[in-house]
Amino acid sequence: MAMRESLLLCVLSASLALPALACGPDFPSTLLADRGAALLELPEGSFDAEASRLVPPPQPAFTVVDRGAWLWGPEPVTQVAVERGWLGDAYERVRLMRDQSSAAAAAARGEELPEEARQYTAGAVAFAGSDYAEARRRFERVLALPAPQQNRYGPLAQYSLARSLLLQEMPDVAAAAAAFQGVRERVAAGAQDPLGLAASSFGEEARLRLDAGDDAAAVALYAQQAALGSVYGRTSLLHMARAILAEPARLHRAVDDALTLRLLAAFLYSRADELDAPVDDDAARTAAPPPASRRITDFLAAVEQRGLATLPGADRLAAVAYRSGDYALAKRLLTKADGGLADWLRAKLALRDGDLDAAARAYAAASRAFPLDPKAAIDFGQPDPGQETACRVAGERGVLALSRSDYVAALEQLYAASSLYWPDAAYVAERVLSVDELKAFVDAKVPATPITPPATGPASLLRALLARRLLRAERYDEALRYFDDPALAQKAAAYVAARRAATQGDRIARAEGWYRAAVLAREEGIDLIGYELDPDYQYYGGNFDLNWQDGEDVVDGRLPPRRDLVVPPQWRGADEAERLSASVAQPLRRFHYRYVAVDFAQKAADLLPPRSQAFAAVLCAATGFVLNEDPTLGATIWRRYVKQGPYVPWAADFGRQCETPDFPRAAARLRAERIAAAKHLARCAAPVVGGALLLAGLLLLWQWRRRMARRAAAAAASPGRG
Repeated sequence: MAMRESLLLCVLSASLALPALACGPDFPSTLLADRGAALLELPEGSFDAEASRLVPPPQPAFTVVDRGAWLWGPEPVTQVAVERGWLGDAYERVRLMRDQSSAAAAAARGEELPEEARQYTAGAVAFAGSDYAEARRRFERVLALPAPQQNRYGPLAQYSLARSLLLQEMPDVAAAAAAFQGVRERVAAGAQDPLGLAASSFGEEARLRLDAGDDAAAVALYAQQAALGSVYGRTSLLHMARAILAEPARLHRAVDDALTLRLLAAFLYSRADELDAPVDDDAARTAAPPPASRRITDFLAAVEQRGLATLPGADRLAAVAYRSGDYALAKRLLTKADGGLADWLRAKLALRDGDLDAAARAYAAASRAFPLDPKAAIDFGQPDPGQETACRVAGERGVLALSRSDYVAALEQLYAASSLYWPDAAYVAERVLSVDELKAFVDAKVPATPITPPATGPASLLRALLARRLLRAERYDEALRYFDDPALAQKAAAYVAARRAATQGDRIARAEGWYRAAVLAREEGIDLIGYELDPDYQYYGGNFDLNWQDGEDVVDGRLPPRRDLVVPPQWRGADEAERLSASVAQPLRRFHYRYVAVDFAQKAADLLPPRSQAFAAVLCAATGFVLNEDPTLGATIWRRYVKQGPYVPWAADFGRQCETPDFPRAAARLRAERIAAAKHLARCAAPVVGGALLLAGLLLLWQWRRRMARRAAAAAASPGRG
């Protein structure tokens, strides 16, 4: 195939093989949103990963230079750049040679060049002029040189010789195929190959085998190219799989070849949803392909006809059967399969049979086959396919453990898979486990590590989540130990100091503590006491509400009551709903920490003299905390100010233009009010006290006179002496 045609094919093929990119924020995957689907459905695999692992990489590992890769990455090295590197200033001779009209003229202009460069360039001139016989002779002269003298241009000459054999008047396909093989032999023997011609020769030879109707040989060559990491090799295998599955006769021939059978199984396991798409193959387009379900059925029938004694790729075939709903065939195929995918399928089949213990054992075996990378960072982009599968298996183990009420084990698995499923791990950590259970888990398995903000690793996220839970629970000393970000730890310490100040000292000191806590709760609350998920969604910086319901907009200044997350009726823990209720945000409002801030500010106002500037300023700040999100609550605070507070010049823009509370003036006012109250009390009490004293004196006088009268009477009644 001509280089230009090869480039066009590869560019188009690669573009078809790429997933479509959607606009908008990248929300992470979640398993708990649909637990039944997560446990019982088998996700599609990655065709790129499957195609790259059909055969071991050839040895030595040839350099891969995919000419179309510049569309998605750096532009690959060019032949001009390579030759300049080889020849230095002498490359100008090569440039002059390429301007000649014949090979002979070109060779005459390159007499000062090394013979391999001179003969190859002369051959290239002949090739460009369609003089393929002369080009072949020139290339053969390069290849006839001693090995050390053709170390650079030998692979180029060999590759170009193969192309000349195909373009001559009577193409010699067999000789061309042998010449492409020769490229690999020369590079394996030590010749330089910066242009990746050895890897490309796999694809060129495969195309010859494909044109001859030898699908098996073509698959074997493309598989080796794909194993080297070539996009072209993977894309070629993709097109072959599509074309073979579209032709029943070709399909029945293909299942007799072990490697082709594995390719088809890999395609159906990873891209079965493409079967209804048009096939980019002229021969396959001549007949309308049957529907996807029919082609899967035909494929599985052809496999069964082949017999199950030996079955390469049995695990992928079982996956195809499972995803097609033929669970009985999947079980039969699994008797011939082993490995991680097979164990994963056994777990799902056990779940369908209701055998949770067998499912747990199979999941454990699958996890051993798909080890997780403990250093993986949370990434919503395109993770390594092997790591994606490992995370999925671990995540499903976590869902199963959650449904069996083994909550700590559920967090252990979901946390291990949190590079993809962080929201699921956060749900269990924040809403299902108790604070003490979470703290014990973090202490045992999530040690503190130095971080560079912003912290995005699972360990940093989980420790910060625990820190916020502890602050919400007012377990201050414990909470401060889990804020690993120094800047955030400083803010948390200030918040704790403010909360403690609110319980100490006189009224004004406590009011100032409540106010400082209110400001921190409003300005830093999402990072200090916010929920990782509902209702604050701290993980997204509060920018998205993933529990928003239709109709939750402000209507007549009011927000409708917010609904908490709902535990599904199936695959749930026995007391999961009760645990959810125990950990619900107080209050259950979007950005709940803003309402906490309002409550703190109101507590501060309760302690301040109502007619003080500080009273008005604190209520003004509280109004501003929720004025946009909850106008009703803002109006309630405003009415309290109007009823109790003093006139202030900025009251016209209450909640938006607020002064800083002047607590010293409030303290002075409170002292003055107390003194005034005491004086007023004294003035009001003086007449009462005087009257009471007079009455008490008269009463005492009356009582004295009665006693004296009784004594006199007693003396008169007594007989005298002597």
